[in-house]
Amino acid sequence: MRYPREMRPFVVASLVLGLFVVPVAALAAPAPSPSATATAGAAAPARDGGVIEGRVTNVDYQRGVVTVDSTTQGRVDVSTMPSTSVQSDDPGYHTLTDVSKGSKVQIFISKTAGKVIAQIIRLIKH
Repeated sequence: MRYPREMRPFVVASLVLGLFVVPVAALAAPAPSPSATATAGAAAPARDGGVIEGRVTNVDYQRGVVTVDSTTQGRVDVSTMPSTSVQSDDPGYHTLTDVSKGSKVQIFISKTAGKVIAQIIRLIKH
């Protein structure tokens, strides 16, 4: 015998309670509601924005925004993301801190909901 005769009522009672408590707890949990940002992102898919070339006039490292004075598009604020790649002919790994006022850049962008997002920032030697 696996359980002594005294334990059988407790085991049966636990199983019966478990059958009723688990489904009731699942029904009591609130259903997740869709987030507003998820639906807004689906409404405005990212699209290729081309390339912006020019000189950096300002870099806001806190907000992750690079302002570029382009000869073809004028002054453009370009947002960066953690996935934005910074490239240069210099060897090594590059980050947004390598982009500074006066840098000549070529930025490959995408546009989402009217916002210009940098995918790749290429630093051009003077």
